[in-house]
Amino acid sequence: MFWICVFSSTPSVPAAGTELLWHKLEEAEIEDIKEFSDLFSRQVVERKPTKKKEDKPSKVQAMKILDSKRSQNVGILASSLHVDFSEIENAIYNFDTSVVNLEALQQIYEVRATEEELALIREHVSTKPEVPLDKPEQFLHELAEIPNFADRISCFMFQSEFDDGISSIESKLNNLKSTCQFLTTSESLKTVLAIILALGNYMNGGNRTRGQADGFGLEILAKLRDVKSKDSSVTLLHFIVRAYMKKCEDPLRPGLALPIPEPGDIDRAMTVHFDDVNADLQKLQRELFVCETKTEKVIAASTEENVQPFKDKMNKFLTSAKKQLTGEIENLEECKMKFKTTMQFYQYHPKGGVNEDEVDPKDFFALWSPFCSDFKDIWKKEQQRLIKEKTQEAKRIQEKKLDIQKSKREEGGLKSKVLRRSLMKEAQ
Repeated sequence: MFWICVFSSTPSVPAAGTELLWHKLEEAEIEDIKEFSDLFSRQVVERKPTKKKEDKPSKVQAMKILDSKRSQNVGILASSLHVDFSEIENAIYNFDTSVVNLEALQQIYEVRATEEELALIREHVSTKPEVPLDKPEQFLHELAEIPNFADRISCFMFQSEFDDGISSIESKLNNLKSTCQFLTTSESLKTVLAIILALGNYMNGGNRTRGQADGFGLEILAKLRDVKSKDSSVTLLHFIVRAYMKKCEDPLRPGLALPIPEPGDIDRAMTVHFDDVNADLQKLQRELFVCETKTEKVIAASTEENVQPFKDKMNKFLTSAKKQLTGEIENLEECKMKFKTTMQFYQYHPKGGVNEDEVDPKDFFALWSPFCSDFKDIWKKEQQRLIKEKTQEAKRIQEKKLDIQKSKREEGGLKSKVLRRSLMKEAQ
């Protein structure tokens, strides 16, 4: 069991008169001590009793079966673990990575003996038990003595791989859905697009009777930064950002949301390829079936002593994994529909006569990416500009107040009084 005490029961003696926390603190009563024990205690694996090896004369040389390079690789791994073999057994039997981590288990899995190597090792042990195995061979032999150790580790590793894979897919799809949701429902974005439409119509027609369009193609968005003012001091996109800020009651209000999608969300949405996601889900489904087969094999070959906790943990994982996989398959279909609805919302027509069902998110979101990135940069700069102007205005007001106060003090001063008396005498 892991413990956090960092000194013994007789710590160093403090200076006279010094009070220490640990001298006064008494252990608290823990009501749920059984729950604590269940959660944090570690099941001890009892190793099968082995025959005590007799000390061999120093002249007996350990048996080497592996070739030199293979022997070196196995020996390096066995030495690098720095744990007793019982800890490796515990990790394999109990899915416990507190001492032997998942990376180490994967290395153990990859270095396992081949059928040919294991046959040679076992033949030597049965025919010449008096000749000890060399350390690398002994390590592989002890591993092989753990029932179905390779399948156990494989199932353990797949849990981590599955969790990472399904989480990655879920994150991608959810980001694409939320981005599409923003593009179709955000009122602030609609205000920005309305400003662009109004300015575009004015530039094209100059009045409300000529050149009035009801909308614009999304390819226009990336070109807004290229339209500059007469003196080239600002771009059209600068003007659009400022126009939107003027419509806000307080453009400097803390927490004021960006009126366009986050550039990072757009860029992540661009990376989604529906065919690739579908292929990844199918791969996970195949690997999950293989894992289920290995699980059944291990359970069938296990005894009552070593079937748990493998059986319960794997059954729980398989049930959850199947549910997650089904959920993400449905999520993918929902994403496709959401994306299609978003394209239709903006009347986006792919080039080359490509069918809507075949449009890749990259093509659609590529029209938004530079616009959103530039808009956010200008948004931040404009907020800084407004903060600076607000600070300068506050400074001017403060200086004006100081000037007025100074003027009043001078009017009531000694010099002012003498001057007034002099003027009164002259008048008499």
